[in-house]
Amino acid sequence: MVLRSIASRLAAWVLAGTLLVVVAGGFLLFRVIREQILQQTHRESAVLAGDVSHRIQHRLDKVADTAQTLAALIGPRPDDAETLISDALRHNADLAGLAAAYVPVSMDAASPGRSPFVSRQGDGRLVTRDLLKDPAPYWTQAWFRTGLGCSVGCWQQPFFSQSRQRQLVNYSAAILAGGRAVGVLNADVTLEWLQGVLQNLNKPKGTEAFVIDRQGVYLATDGPVLAGRRAQDELVAALRGDTDEPIRHTGILAAHAGAPVWIYHAPIDGTHWQFGLVVPEEQIYAGVRRTFSVALSVGALALLSLTLLTLVVTRRVLSPLGVLTERAEQVAKGALDFALPTVRRRDEVGRLTHAFDRMRHELADHLAELGRVAREQQRLASELEIAQQIQTALLPGAHFLDARCHNFELHAVLKPARTVGGDLYSYFMLHDQRFYIMVGDVSDKGIPAALFMARAITLAKALAPRAQSPQQLLQLLNQDLCRNNDGCMFVSLLCGLLDTATGHFSMASAGHEPPVLWGDGAPRLLDIETGPALGLDEEATYSSRRVRLRPGETLLMYTDGITEATDASLSMYGQERMLACLARYAAQAEGDPAGYLLADVEAFAAGHGQADDITVLALRWHHAGADGSASMLDLTMPASIEAVFDALRHCDEQLASAGVAQGVRDDVRLVLEELMVNMAEHGRPPDGDARIELRMALAADAVLVDLHHDGQAFNPLLSPVPQLTGDVADREIDGGLGIHLVRAMASDFSYAHDEQGNHLQLRFILPS
Repeated sequence: MVLRSIASRLAAWVLAGTLLVVVAGGFLLFRVIREQILQQTHRESAVLAGDVSHRIQHRLDKVADTAQTLAALIGPRPDDAETLISDALRHNADLAGLAAAYVPVSMDAASPGRSPFVSRQGDGRLVTRDLLKDPAPYWTQAWFRTGLGCSVGCWQQPFFSQSRQRQLVNYSAAILAGGRAVGVLNADVTLEWLQGVLQNLNKPKGTEAFVIDRQGVYLATDGPVLAGRRAQDELVAALRGDTDEPIRHTGILAAHAGAPVWIYHAPIDGTHWQFGLVVPEEQIYAGVRRTFSVALSVGALALLSLTLLTLVVTRRVLSPLGVLTERAEQVAKGALDFALPTVRRRDEVGRLTHAFDRMRHELADHLAELGRVAREQQRLASELEIAQQIQTALLPGAHFLDARCHNFELHAVLKPARTVGGDLYSYFMLHDQRFYIMVGDVSDKGIPAALFMARAITLAKALAPRAQSPQQLLQLLNQDLCRNNDGCMFVSLLCGLLDTATGHFSMASAGHEPPVLWGDGAPRLLDIETGPALGLDEEATYSSRRVRLRPGETLLMYTDGITEATDASLSMYGQERMLACLARYAAQAEGDPAGYLLADVEAFAAGHGQADDITVLALRWHHAGADGSASMLDLTMPASIEAVFDALRHCDEQLASAGVAQGVRDDVRLVLEELMVNMAEHGRPPDGDARIELRMALAADAVLVDLHHDGQAFNPLLSPVPQLTGDVADREIDGGLGIHLVRAMASDFSYAHDEQGNHLQLRFILPS
């Protein structure tokens, strides 16, 4: 039965605790009292054993004195021997017989020739006979030979008399004549009197007494059963030990086989006998056990009464708690309108009732507030979902393939840590050959970061047409983001500009992670100088780096949510693990690299959760001529007039061999001559020689030209348009007119400048 109420458990614990204390105390008290009783029994039994030993010794001393006196009297008066022993036998009831046994005449001339023996019959009569006439010669018996040597007297071994059919023990004293032993005065003592002494002892009930001789033969016991028998060897050996210490033994006596007993023994002086008192150990402790049984019964009754009293009092005191428990169960079901027990005292139960009542009212108010908060959170969740949809709408698609020439392909993934996040990516085409790519990370998370991210994307798309390079776009974007930025929010941004015809990629970083590039070799981080994050310093400037993507190469841009992802042991994913993952992807070279990297990061951080927004954008460059264009010329030359005209000659030869019309060839030569001569003559840097790179490709409908000059900045688009009134033939052709011809002859013309120099892209439409 399970005790569910506090009152029942308290009563049970009181009972168990009190019972434990009582049992432990009773056990210790029992041990102490038992030890005291055992010591008292030792003292009393030892005194009793000594007293009985002295009483037996006293009676035996009378026998010994009588025998010794008769031997002394008979020695000089052998003729009075019969009279003396008869008188002594009448006056000493302990004697069963007296004999004056002399050495026969044939052996000793001093012998009187008669050895009288007087014995007491069962009816008390005294009978005399001459031992010399017995059929068996007594002088050959052991008792006689031993008695001759007992000048001061000695007790002989017990024996059974066939003539008298009695168990006897004799005391012998030598009869001396002329200083030598001529006979033995022998006193027979029956063991019945010794048996009677033991039976009449005032000893505790259940105990046994015995007298045993040196050889271990029982001379007397409480009952005649063991008299004359030999005791067990264990008992004999124990009795030969220290007489002052009681002996504890198990099974030493047949009457107490298997039960421990205590043996208290004492020697009987003048003999080799010992008196023993056997006390069963069970009997020693019987009184203690009875007392403790009664005490335990009374204690158990008292404990039961105490338990019932505790149960009644506790239930009465704690009854209000039962009502509070039922009310608490109603609260758990949502019910708050109920009655509480009346408070009569300001004890713990009363204070608990008051506190429960206050809790009920506060809980009702709290539930109402929770309902309001839940509705507010539901509204906020709906707004967050709408914000997520708006944020997602601001981002371009996760996959982009160049539809015109299939020269490049984009894969992007954005996974916010919350419903909305602060990471961003964007890409957009300005015209046929300029394609902007950017990846950024706003300093905060949640809605503020999402709004700042939306502002950054919108401004970037608006400012891109005004910027000639990624670093210029970052400068313009930084200036706008610094305005009205009271929250001091900022965004790290990696911006890149791709020439979709040639694969040239210029990039600038505003405190962002370095990109990763791989193709034929292992993935590696591109070393790019970075400036401060956007939104912090309005005067900040940025530098750029220009690379040319080779067919099959992939450029990967990412946010720190990749490298700073942590696992359950708080180890970071890091750049080395990222490069190893991209190396595994490069080995298989199929699928989406952005998704592959994100899956590896998620597997790494499994069980720890995403702590930061994650954005990855991968740009894969397929081939410059995938739209039908073919590379015709790729030259790098010093910025000199001779090298320029030599390059023009190679260019014209390549165009002619490709079958390009003469008019187009003339336009290309004139434009390139104007531009490269200006680069050679006016763009030389003051601290060294400049170089010019010329690349030309033939597309299906146009000739594509890419010029790079690492000298001073030279933007032909900024040259003023010349006045062409009057006779042009009469005017001197200056630089302005040459640049005007460049603008007029090239179908498409773009310019960019960065720390690596001037970059011009031209397009000449072929006639249909």
